[in-house]
Amino acid sequence: MNLATMIELARPRSRTDRRRLLLLVTTIAVAGGFLLAAWRVKRLGFNGELTSMNYSNFLQEDGLRSGVAFAAVLVSICACLLTYQALRLGTAARDRRLAAFRLAGATPGDVRKLGAIDAGMAGLAGGVMAGPVYLLLALLVQGLPRMGRMLPPPNLVDLLTWPVVAVLLTVVAASLGALLGRGVVPNGEKPDGTVRAPVPVKLGIILAALGLGSILITHLISFDVNNSYAVAYLVLALHGLGVILLSAGLPSLLVSWRGRRLTESADPLKVLAGGRLLRTARPVGRTMMLLTFCSVAVGYVAATVATLLFDEDPGSSLSFQLTGLGFAAGLASFTGLIAVVSLLAGTADDLLDQRRQLTSLNVLGVGEAQLHRSVRHQVTSSTAPAIAVGLLLGFVMFASFGSVVHGGYGSPLLLSAVVVVAVGAGLAWLAAAAAAYLLRGQVHEATAAENLRST
Repeated sequence: MNLATMIELARPRSRTDRRRLLLLVTTIAVAGGFLLAAWRVKRLGFNGELTSMNYSNFLQEDGLRSGVAFAAVLVSICACLLTYQALRLGTAARDRRLAAFRLAGATPGDVRKLGAIDAGMAGLAGGVMAGPVYLLLALLVQGLPRMGRMLPPPNLVDLLTWPVVAVLLTVVAASLGALLGRGVVPNGEKPDGTVRAPVPVKLGIILAALGLGSILITHLISFDVNNSYAVAYLVLALHGLGVILLSAGLPSLLVSWRGRRLTESADPLKVLAGGRLLRTARPVGRTMMLLTFCSVAVGYVAATVATLLFDEDPGSSLSFQLTGLGFAAGLASFTGLIAVVSLLAGTADDLLDQRRQLTSLNVLGVGEAQLHRSVRHQVTSSTAPAIAVGLLLGFVMFASFGSVVHGGYGSPLLLSAVVVVAVGAGLAWLAAAAAAYLLRGQVHEATAAENLRST
């Protein structure tokens, strides 16, 4: 089969396919833009253009400058993870095309090629858009005060690097597409027809237990931070490992718990929401894991800011510290926003995949407005608790490490934790409800009468 035919088969035809392609291109463009930004920051010290009058203090030292570049790379990695999540979204129309492709005599290799071309086209478009994303990011940063200018203006080297990044993103996306295009397997179903466990609860329990144990072990280590830097780094590493394991294990437990609670509700709409949440627990759990990681970063930043503000003598570097903390929280929030977009795309895809069942419910008396309420329960029931848990873990990480190194913090930190977690969970619920409102078009399409046609 020639390349032109494969491109024609990979071309998106339905509205959901186009939304999926848009999500892919957006995440790849964000990843490429931040890769260009990281390379720009990293090579800043090579050409003698570094002056304290032009750029932030974070760019004046090699260690801090490398940290800024590494933060940009981390954001790019998060965007790549969301690209992987978007590639796993399979619309019903796309599944039918692949099934027809296999019935027509296509080999598994042809399906992998089709997946590679599908993802490669998105990677190429995202790589091309990475340049404008980087340019926009650089222009926005130049408008900030000097302490916040952590990204220099673009130059000729960026223009030469842009095509290299575009080719790299295209190759990576095509490789992932080939890896995931091995066949037509519905979500949650194994190739032999059996159904996977809705969520890896046992693995979540193990990861959470190991994370909690790592944090508790640090409280058994006694040392003087002024004389035992190696032990201090060990404590920090154990705390970081513990929070990472907790953040990886708790979301799957949370999704399973919320899904089962909804299915046990007396409200039929919540029962429907719980069933869909359990059926899509794996992709939802991955998104909630990323949201939890982002919330941990925001919670840790909030705890640090609260300690600085309550400190009677914060020192002359307060603006320096607040600028760095603000950027860290902003990047984490931005990554979390992309994760929410991925969650919405997955929910919309699931609605259209189940449109025959939803249309049948509509015929039996469950109206479109009621189904939309069920979707709102589905989205808000997992998002708000995940963000609340992440914020709380961020405060726990800060306070736990401080209790080992500095002897702990007082009630102001506890009060700050209560306020930040409550406000963050409330804002997350409102944002999730507003996001669910955007799915009303998908609900209307999923309950249309023509979905009951047999052909």
